[in-house]
Amino acid sequence: MRNYLMLLVCLFLAANSAHRQTKKYVIAVIGSSTAQGVGATPIDSSWVNLTKFYFQGLGEIDTIYNVALGGETTYAGMPSDFVQPAGRPAPDTATNVTKALSFNPDVVLVNFPTNDAAADYTLQETMSNLRVIYQSIVAAGKTAYITTSQPRTSLSTAQQELLKTMRDSVQVEFGAKSLDFYDPIVASDSLNINPIYNFDGTHVNNAGHQQLFQVVRNAGILPASPLPLTLLNFTATPEGRAVTLHWTVADETGPMSFVIQRSKDATDFEDLAQETLAQQPAAADTASWTDDNPLTGKSYYRLKYGDNTTSAYSRIVSVDLTAGGWGIGKLTTVTGAAGMQAEIFSATAQTGTITVFNASGQLVFRQEVALSAPSVIVTIPTSGWAGGQYFLHVVSNQGDVATKGFMKF
Repeated sequence: MRNYLMLLVCLFLAANSAHRQTKKYVIAVIGSSTAQGVGATPIDSSWVNLTKFYFQGLGEIDTIYNVALGGETTYAGMPSDFVQPAGRPAPDTATNVTKALSFNPDVVLVNFPTNDAAADYTLQETMSNLRVIYQSIVAAGKTAYITTSQPRTSLSTAQQELLKTMRDSVQVEFGAKSLDFYDPIVASDSLNINPIYNFDGTHVNNAGHQQLFQVVRNAGILPASPLPLTLLNFTATPEGRAVTLHWTVADETGPMSFVIQRSKDATDFEDLAQETLAQQPAAADTASWTDDNPLTGKSYYRLKYGDNTTSAYSRIVSVDLTAGGWGIGKLTTVTGAAGMQAEIFSATAQTGTITVFNASGQLVFRQEVALSAPSVIVTIPTSGWAGGQYFLHVVSNQGDVATKGFMKF
């Protein structure tokens, strides 16, 4: 009798343990036509459905609730209690973030890639809307991922330039919680959709949806990531004719390796170097590596990181050196003053805007500057700033963009 009871106890514990190990997550998706699946034939080839089938095949998710709808802008995705400005659409209660949260998801993917630009909404209002959507998800105790903009061949050059700037803004604002849907599908010589991924000038085809799915798959979006660390940030910054990569990790529980990879097309990557972090930091730990011989034109970078048993990929970042010496150089603390000097490279005389965001995505500094060849020195007052991670962002009037992270101690 005793052996029989012990057997029942063991079976119960085993079943309970198996249940805990096979906890399945729920994902919700809001957005517009690309998330809805336009361009994919059949619809199972869309990036959202590919994501669903992939994680269901691994036994990691229950389902994906996709309420994305063609033609929607970020205003449609706003919380139901949001009061829109005059002349802007109201939240769509059937497809917005409030609707997504009603499914009690673990993760919400937000994908409004081009319609704001097509409607000539400003970058400021789009970013403000995305910030509210993101904060609504986080406030509900859920994980949010915001996709960047995507290239769109059917728009004007000014609107296409806005999409490119929007990509950079989303990456700076949301960091590790951004998904790069721009670089993997843009043509290498223009702002258009790469012809091999183009469906109709606005949407991508099956091959393009496959690229977007790969971005989601590589991002480690599920809360139960097996990796013993969190990749907080990964950036690539031109420094003259070199490119410096910076990344920040936290929650590291053992030695981790980082393989730096580079590509000319964001598809086929080669290993460049390997770095190892052997510490177990109590807080964030930052590492860097410099590519002294980047590719002519655009270089794409990513990290393959992991331990002896598991690995994952960072988001893909890119640097374009086609225009010559453009970018952010050395950052130097001003001795005896509460400030920092930044060297800004520029091949030509032009104007630019310098902004600095903190790790929470809040704007803490903005200044218009005159740029000249080969470089200028700009002093940024940091007095009163809290210690921590910051991101310096420079945009020129000719469309050049550079971002560099730094720590204030």
